Amino acid sequence: MIGVIGLLTSFILYVPPIEIQTSQIQEKTGFSFANYVEPKALPIALVTFAVSLCYASVLSFINFYAIEIDLVTAASLFFLVYSIAVLISRPFTGRLMDIKGANYVMYPAFFILAIGMFLLSTAHNSVTLLVSGALIGLGFGNMQSCTQAVAIKLTPAHRMGLATSTFYIFLDAGLGFGPFLLGFLVPLTGYSKLYSILSIVALASIILYFFMHGKKESSSRKNQTIPLSM
Repeated sequence: MIGVIGLLTSFILYVPPIEIQTSQIQEKTGFSFANYVEPKALPIALVTFAVSLCYASVLSFINFYAIEIDLVTAASLFFLVYSIAVLISRPFTGRLMDIKGANYVMYPAFFILAIGMFLLSTAHNSVTLLVSGALIGLGFGNMQSCTQAVAIKLTPAHRMGLATSTFYIFLDAGLGFGPFLLGFLVPLTGYSKLYSILSIVALASIILYFFMHGKKESSSRKNQTIPLSM
């Protein structure tokens, strides 16, 4: 129903035309890597790939894990709790990103995701399992929207479609290939230890984010707040 309403609304939206210069049209001629992937969106897309591996493990293995720890009933509510956490938090984190920048959302989200993954690895009751679902929603759910916004923000208007495509290529790669890659670890680690390892991956992704975007974001924000000398 909501999808139908969104479709009908799109017919009355006014989208101003994007003026494309001749040089920008010439960029698209011939075969080039940049014609299929937006280079400016690649760094943040790589961060998205790293954290999406964590969520891929939840999507793929949560049911098997719940059977193993005898929390099948609670697991049936896991993604409901996840969705509620995302729905409630995104309006606030979106506003925070607009005012303060991506770093104010991303850095806490990394820690929240790591805590959520660790709690999931130690879950032995329904409360712990569902709290981990809420934290993973607060972490990964807000990272997903924030990194997409960053990818678009870094890209010229006439290449926003490519930036969005690049973002989803890496997001889908993480969610699609993640279960295949992590599946090789499950026989060696078990589900609990796998989630523990992925909590470390979430923390390690902070370093990746810092060098891929966080450092640049911090520098640009500082330059905006420093008044020019007269």
